[in-house]
Amino acid sequence: MAVTWPWAKAGRGLPAALWLWVVGWALTLASAVVVVTPYPPSARQDKAYGVGRSFLGLDKCNACVGTSICKKLFKEDIRFDRWLTSHLELPKASRQHYQGNLTDDSETWRPVVLSRLLSPQRHQLSDYSICSSAGRPPTCSIEAALRATPRFQSWARSHLLFPSMVQMFPGTEGWPFPRYHGSCGRLVVWAGSRPLRALYSAPLEQRVDAAYQLLHIAQALAANSLRFRLYYTRASEDTFGLAEDGRVLVMDASGIGVIDLQGGSLPDDLITGPANQTSVDVFSCLSGSCDRPPPCSTVRPSQSFSLLCRNVLPRLLPSSDLRSPRLPGHTARELATCANASRPDSEVAQAAHSLMDILRTMRPCSPRYGYRYPECIYNDRF
Repeated sequence: MAVTWPWAKAGRGLPAALWLWVVGWALTLASAVVVVTPYPPSARQDKAYGVGRSFLGLDKCNACVGTSICKKLFKEDIRFDRWLTSHLELPKASRQHYQGNLTDDSETWRPVVLSRLLSPQRHQLSDYSICSSAGRPPTCSIEAALRATPRFQSWARSHLLFPSMVQMFPGTEGWPFPRYHGSCGRLVVWAGSRPLRALYSAPLEQRVDAAYQLLHIAQALAANSLRFRLYYTRASEDTFGLAEDGRVLVMDASGIGVIDLQGGSLPDDLITGPANQTSVDVFSCLSGSCDRPPPCSTVRPSQSFSLLCRNVLPRLLPSSDLRSPRLPGHTARELATCANASRPDSEVAQAAHSLMDILRTMRPCSPRYGYRYPECIYNDRF
């Protein structure tokens, strides 16, 4: 998965592109949400399968994420299959994401998603680029090649390459991302979720709740206490998942851009001009593309709303519901305005907020929605 980030001046110890590339690695999740059913794995099998350094990508550090959860993988406290038999095989290394289960006590298991930040093919391409850019053989030591570059030394001094960076947007503080369990090499372990499409046949009130959350998430990402503006560069049903307590989560953040509002923006001519091309080095093409991201001035304030209203909300609120007397008559008009990227930003934003007002009053209040129950009994804000 290529991460698309806008160009913004970081102003926090790193040049803009470096900062946003690291944030991209921290945020990139599985490219597809899987249906995770917590089937209990069978009894532990001694040496059932060996998780090697090559499969995990440990032989590619420091071009990897971290090592915090390696112990659980080697102890088989993380299993790749939902039903495990006595004839276990390591899953294919060509896949980008896997279903699995995790245990802390060998008795109870919970579903997780194990994912690579990029597809194995893109990882191979970036590894080759690193070695060739450093004038080394194709199978060179990635760690040695990276450590020899001035840019890596800047990152190392900033401590931004360590796994703690991934915890910059924790769900416990209201960020709409799944729980990060840890990483090992190039494999990252996240809490599991249900796909958003599981709601398509659900009662209207359940779909209304998800639609409201989607719009609210877009609004919250655009304005937060960290002074980052996060926005969608693309959005689809596979971008999102559902937690057990009813919360909507962003499961694929590869389409999220970040602008550092505290640092300000670089002038566009410094981003697109020929002089800026001299900053291209071994790190510039790690996502598989050397194309420069567009300047921040091209990112519209209403972009996230338009993408959601055009690509996601119509699946939750189809035309049959929009014609239903259960929804106000102007709901279809507001959704159409919100989805129309040719309309002024103010009109799109106003339509999105009008939709939120409509949907907020229709959300159910029950234990099914543990993320806001029982608060919703006493305060309609929840």
